[in-house]
Amino acid sequence: MKYLIVFLILFSSCQIQENNKEQPITDEERQIAKDLIQGSFDDLWAGVDSTKISKYHTDDFIILEQGEIWDNNRIKEFMRKQLAKTNRPKRTNKMDYISIDKYGESMQIAYHNLAEFTRADTLVANARWLESALAVKTEKGWRLKMMHSTWVGK
Repeated sequence: MKYLIVFLILFSSCQIQENNKEQPITDEERQIAKDLIQGSFDDLWAGVDSTKISKYHTDDFIILEQGEIWDNNRIKEFMRKQLAKTNRPKRTNKMDYISIDKYGESMQIAYHNLAEFTRADTLVANARWLESALAVKTEKGWRLKMMHSTWVGK
């Protein structure tokens, strides 16, 4: 019995280590990661649609944004303020992916994010960020669990 317990502990340890190793990522999974990032920016940050948060984020999602921690409720509050603004510019985000790596049931995504803000088809501002995200596989599909965003300028 003692040997069985030792074997089970060792086996479990090996399984945990195996899940933490980088694994090959399929083209389909790479596209899922890109769609998750682009869709969240199109629907949430550009579209300002809080009803779609659960389509992209886990319930316990956080974003580390310029030294602040934002959760889904803080994002909803931000969206309410954005929607209250009159004549707010249209936001379009373009991503340049640095890496997408898979570790078990999670993906680590790093990318540059360029946002263009236009009003009446006229560019009024640009903004650039260096960002990373952690996506996890859930019962509902892949969702973002955490993001980190560093503003790098205009």
